[in-house]
Amino acid sequence: MAESYVRFFGEKPSRRVTSPLEKGDHPELDTSEFLGVDETRIYQSMIGSAQWVISIGRFDIAVHIMTLSSFRAQPRRGHLDRIKRVYA
Repeated sequence: MAESYVRFFGEKPSRRVTSPLEKGDHPELDTSEFLGVDETRIYQSMIGSAQWVISIGRFDIAVHIMTLSSFRAQPRRGHLDRIKRVYA
């Protein structure tokens, strides 16, 4: 997953987080701008990669990824920031 992150964003993910999403976070209430076509493809690819990682054993991120995957059709900037946090 880290290799995908570097390929998409040109930097390694931050290691300063202690949980996949912030406590009390509600992605369904996000009102940030919608992503463009290219960023939407990146978001969808990151969700797909994370779902694969869950299937091979990272069950601890399953709820977070399934929540974020519901925004695959029209993700917002805040959703992309959240998936980046999960990758960290």
